Amino acid sequence: LKIYEAHVGMASTEPKVATYAEFADEVLPRIKRMGYNAVQLMAVAEHAHYGCFGYHVTSFFAPASRQGTPEELKLLVDTAHGLEIVVLMDLVHAHASSNALDGIAQMDGTDHCYTHGGPKGHHSEWDSVIFNCLKHEVLRFLLSNVKWWIEEYGFDGFRFDGITSMLY
Repeated sequence: LKIYEAHVGMASTEPKVATYAEFADEVLPRIKRMGYNAVQLMAVAEHAHYGCFGYHVTSFFAPASRQGTPEELKLLVDTAHGLEIVVLMDLVHAHASSNALDGIAQMDGTDHCYTHGGPKGHHSEWDSVIFNCLKHEVLRFLLSNVKWWIEEYGFDGFRFDGITSMLY
């Protein structure tokens, strides 16, 4: 694969947040002309703080609304497939936003519902919470999320961000 990494919202030549539709119309044909046969999309899942580049996910089952509607994301993926471009999603499954107000951190009032409790559950460099992949509930949540992105949007594969936080 020859992979082109892109952030849909930052793909505009203008100083604005680009949309899924603009990316499909303007960027995908350019990617194809340059000889790439795959695109890896960053910051697809909803995230509250734009400055995190999409790596502090707050809603794992929703596409980033700044770039457009779910239907427009589906059209982007379909357009890429029509151009014979594989679509990979940069999936953030090692950690989540530490924001307890709009994410899953402290969802049940504790610091260890989906994450490790205490200091082990907080990634100080990223200011995020770290999933506890030893819990079956967490694995089911993350695996169902992978399945959902494939079935709902047609993604062909994934790049998993922050994998060392899952392993160590």
